[in-house]
Amino acid sequence: MKALVFHGPRDIRFENYADPELRTPNSAILKVSNCSICGSDLHMYHGAHIGNKEYGADSETFCTGHEFIGEVVEAGPNVHAFKTGDKVLAAGGTGCGSCPACLTGGPGNCAVSTAFGIGPTLQGGQAEYVCVPNADATLMSMDGLTDEQALLLTDGMATAYFGLTRAEPKPGGTVAVVGLGPIGLMGVELAFALGAAKVFAIDPVESRRAMAEKLGAITLAPGADLVPRVRDMTSGKGVESVFEASGASGAIASVLPLTARRGNASFIGIPEPDDALPMPLIMFKNITVRGGICDVQNMWPHLVPLVQQGRITAPDLFSHDFNLSQGPEAYSLFDSRDEGVLKINMTVG
Repeated sequence: MKALVFHGPRDIRFENYADPELRTPNSAILKVSNCSICGSDLHMYHGAHIGNKEYGADSETFCTGHEFIGEVVEAGPNVHAFKTGDKVLAAGGTGCGSCPACLTGGPGNCAVSTAFGIGPTLQGGQAEYVCVPNADATLMSMDGLTDEQALLLTDGMATAYFGLTRAEPKPGGTVAVVGLGPIGLMGVELAFALGAAKVFAIDPVESRRAMAEKLGAITLAPGADLVPRVRDMTSGKGVESVFEASGASGAIASVLPLTARRGNASFIGIPEPDDALPMPLIMFKNITVRGGICDVQNMWPHLVPLVQQGRITAPDLFSHDFNLSQGPEAYSLFDSRDEGVLKINMTVG
């Protein structure tokens, strides 16, 4: 098959790769129709860390990508919820399917849990075909969903919901979203859908602030006057629920100063290894801090009704379309973070 293959930092190649085979009896093989690039893929692309993984020119090659949709073309004997011909989307990561964590709905806490396409352990879906282990718990039918909606539900929209709700937004309350990539912009829309009265949207890129403003947010650029301005607009209190969706060190550093006393701060951006939080602010402002990686599958029951009812539309997030064969160029453009670059759809075939 043809696939995008990681050969080292900033070295993604479109080339031949071995066809996937069923890994386990509970696995399925998908023929991929569309895939996209996530901001966390750029950590790999730059040769940086993702968790305890580090990438270099001598890293073993692997197929990239954890955001993909397609059609089931083969299913193992222990796959019961899906059959050949079903159009499905896959969660960005999976677990073994049989340990206590998986059986209680927490595949992210599985000892062998991993995301697709961040290393050779589980090949990614920026390819013509991909093997999906634990298929019954990792796949979802695309019935009633567009391709774009399905792609967003593989990771980005679920992560936005996870991160935002862990900041505990209240109806009539205040929310700040720090970082307006696709996840942050979806966080803005979700905050209003969940009843927030006032949403602050913070990002250095003007075009992204403009998109958040169209969603109804109060938009601000980061800088020395950010916290005083927000305090002025919240009667001196700060923001009750702050959602960090960037992973940039400056964004992380701004969160706790923005957060009100007894407020909630949620972090989902992939940080640098030496990023840290000021403990005195947490202690003396009584801030509840949460961070983590989303179990995508657990968000679907909450999100799919919102999408199908039109309460979440994620307008204009897909800014560019490529063919999979143009994947190296797509990665380069996505990495540029140029004005107007948000989400990239890659058509396979």
